[in-house]
Amino acid sequence: MPVIAFFWPEEDFRLSGVQPPEGYEMRFARGGDRAAMEAAVTGADYLVAASGFGQIDRPLLERAPDLRLVQLTGAGYDTVDRAYCAERGIPACYCPGMNAPSVAQLAVLFALTLRRGHVRLEGGGREAWVAARQGNLPGRELTGRVGIVGYGKIGRCAAQIFAGFGVEVVRLERKGQDDPNVPALALDELLSTSDVVVVTLPATAETRGLIDARRVGLLKDDAVLVNVARGGIVDDAAVAAALAAGRLGGVGFDVFDEEPMRTDHPFLALPEDARKRLILSPHIAGQAIDAKARAFRFALDNVARVARGEEPQGRVPAL
Repeated sequence: MPVIAFFWPEEDFRLSGVQPPEGYEMRFARGGDRAAMEAAVTGADYLVAASGFGQIDRPLLERAPDLRLVQLTGAGYDTVDRAYCAERGIPACYCPGMNAPSVAQLAVLFALTLRRGHVRLEGGGREAWVAARQGNLPGRELTGRVGIVGYGKIGRCAAQIFAGFGVEVVRLERKGQDDPNVPALALDELLSTSDVVVVTLPATAETRGLIDARRVGLLKDDAVLVNVARGGIVDDAAVAAALAAGRLGGVGFDVFDEEPMRTDHPFLALPEDARKRLILSPHIAGQAIDAKARAFRFALDNVARVARGEEPQGRVPAL
């Protein structure tokens, strides 16, 4: 029986409602747990893995001499040894756009929460009522200009949602990304003139360190910065320093320069007043159940295609 090494927790797969394919053995492993990944992939025929969680490198792939497909369930493919896959003739595929609504919606949620704030009412009665009102930080409406840094499927989806709030939306000027309805700006101009900046770029050699300390310094003092792209694109330490200095209206990060986030990360050493302007999440922007279901169906459809001798969909760009 052919084996699918599935680098997702089995519970996530079950909750998605996607039915396991008949005639296959599925071995589940949590992405990033190297020992579990190695055990699951040994002798496997197909590999399905979450984007950005655990390296799909040569030593791992060598454990599966008959491997016929490397399938990622997200838009990123920076964790895969594409050169070795090409050397062995193993198609490497991804799911661009499958989780775009999920990621974009979290970016908008971060921006709204950081701009307006939110306090839960925990009970009835005057005491709880007064406590909640006193805990409400002064909030502002979402107005002004939103700059989208990275105008792929996620960036476009975020732009559409933000436009619904009646704000001006602009995008980073990049070759091959056109939209006559959304003005394109150079990066420095976008950063210095936007009230909210959302980063949705892929991780490449070109984007590594793109928003460095100098560019963090270009942001408005009350700007909101949201990163749902990949760690390493934005200088985390420079952003933390800006928050500590009383700059930036809010920061929301779902990705970090090192994952899991290290215990001495500069975000975790901020004073309490700065932490109130910070939202962190553990790289879960694309993990709404709906997004997982779409990606799992796509991945298993590609397994079936390869099993039939057909060309899989969504090959990653060649090196």
